[in-house]
Amino acid sequence: MKYAPPFQRTNGFWPIVAVMAVLAVVPLVFTETYARHALILVFIYAVLASNWDLSLGYGGIVNFAHMTFFAIGLYGYGITAKVLGLEPWLALASGPVLAVGFAALLAIPILRLEGIYVILVTIAAAQLLLQIVVSQSDYTGGTSGMVLLPRLTIAGYKLSADGRIGYYYLALLLTVCSTVYLYKLERSSLGRAIKALRDNKYYAISRGVSEGRIRLLTLCMSAVFPGLAGGFYGAYLRVASPDVFGLGFLTITLSILLLGGVSTIWGSLIAAFVITVVTEWLGDFGAWRNIIIAVLIVGVVVVYPGGLFAALQECWGLVNRFKTNAVAHWRRRFGAADRKAVMGATDRLIDTRHGRISVCDTGGEGTAIVFVHGNSSCKEVFRHQFDAYREHYRLVAFDLPGHGVSPNADPDADYSVEAFAEILRDLVDQLGLGRPAVFGWSLGGYVALEYAAQGHPIAGLAISGTSPITKFPDDMPRGYIPSPHMELAGKRFHSPYEKRNYATHTIGPDTPYEPLVWQAVWRTDGLAREQVFATLKTINWPRQMQLLRDGRVPFAMINGPSDPFINHAYCRTLTYGNIFGGAPRNVGTAGHAPFLEAPAAFNALFDRFLCFATDAKADRSAG
Repeated sequence: MKYAPPFQRTNGFWPIVAVMAVLAVVPLVFTETYARHALILVFIYAVLASNWDLSLGYGGIVNFAHMTFFAIGLYGYGITAKVLGLEPWLALASGPVLAVGFAALLAIPILRLEGIYVILVTIAAAQLLLQIVVSQSDYTGGTSGMVLLPRLTIAGYKLSADGRIGYYYLALLLTVCSTVYLYKLERSSLGRAIKALRDNKYYAISRGVSEGRIRLLTLCMSAVFPGLAGGFYGAYLRVASPDVFGLGFLTITLSILLLGGVSTIWGSLIAAFVITVVTEWLGDFGAWRNIIIAVLIVGVVVVYPGGLFAALQECWGLVNRFKTNAVAHWRRRFGAADRKAVMGATDRLIDTRHGRISVCDTGGEGTAIVFVHGNSSCKEVFRHQFDAYREHYRLVAFDLPGHGVSPNADPDADYSVEAFAEILRDLVDQLGLGRPAVFGWSLGGYVALEYAAQGHPIAGLAISGTSPITKFPDDMPRGYIPSPHMELAGKRFHSPYEKRNYATHTIGPDTPYEPLVWQAVWRTDGLAREQVFATLKTINWPRQMQLLRDGRVPFAMINGPSDPFINHAYCRTLTYGNIFGGAPRNVGTAGHAPFLEAPAAFNALFDRFLCFATDAKADRSAG
């Protein structure tokens, strides 16, 4: 199930609202006709490039006849409005109809073609249409083009009046409608099918995606707004020229697409503004202007193959890394008293091979229990267990790197299940925990499994909210319930709505009084989420499952029956050699975090498991 929240609940909502507010005010501040004219052209190029991205970037169809859709809209408006005398607004509507018709015809010869053959056919189709336009001079004006095309008016008001302000707002509206159209399409089932054919054609076909139908729809849908933009261009400049078939328009539009970033909705919009601003700024450089712009485009594409949008995301990522690390530092310094009040022990930083880790250790001589928290959480999630067991056991909990009050770490080296297991080993050695019992929750369950599977001494192993798997990624859909919220676990950037949503589903809707745990979701380094999920394929999953089958370690699985993620039926089908209670156990009516949502019932069951693990240890010693 694809996670697709409404746009108003994403990180992009308020920035877009701010940009729209600025664009709405710009013509009232910059009243010069030329400034408005430049922005109108920006809007037109943004529409052309972003819709080209639909077929080229998302669809993988190298269509070099895309500018022909724009030309058809332009000449369609000119012929229907001037030659046939149709009302200008109706003539404007004819542009997308004619463009879509041409796209459907163009799709026929390229449905089964690939690569260079698609390029050759689309270039030939564009040249064929150019020859038709030039040869039909009675209707198109031939090589001279058409001039004095009808203006657009509203109730007698000419949109060209008052410094072309009417055309400015109409161009802005056109850009907004085009962007909304592409945004909705990209997130739809059709959009997913388009991307599936691009990424893995044969797999998509095997799943029932029709290559011919999707290619036809991709080309037709990418022609709608270019056709409309062509008609608008004709009504605005009142000229239709064969120049629109030339390399000038094609080069500018393709440059905007590449500079902004292929397969992005927003990249073309950003690049259109950047190229316009840079072009104006370099106006006094003469012929060097084009050279400088070309070098700029090549430089951006080389450094950031994803274009300006990828560079913008990278900058935002750096800001997010700095912010989350600063929050962790602030809370280490000024929140120690709150954490001590919750856990009953003072935490401290300990150096490991994967960075400095914040550890809470009750001390003492009893058997040690190490708790490993889940994704986007913190050690304070185990506060009820610290309250219940501190008199009989030595309790240790730590914040994974990039979580809680542990500093951020190197994403490539330190954000993985294997790295987290090595951190656990370092802490066991440095704290002298000997042979501890280990409890892991959610992501922490995989860390605990990996630690035990590596052969480190362990008295007992318990997990919660974790489905053991043998093969990745094949077992993931079987071990977990398909849920759009699962995607949040590996998503780098969360909006405030997504953070609240994720916290609610992981710690339960009935646990609102957990400020430190809720704050941990806001503090987590987004790269930790993203990188951990990206490295899941490197884990030795069969080794973990072999550990459970062999029964070398006393094992318990304690879940909440209302867990929105775990597939309990799958967990019951697995083979366990030494599982507490003979099968996975459920606690009350709890969800994903039973130790937090139903602590009394969980602690009673977990205490019995600890006795079970102690008896197993005694049996091994006697043997």
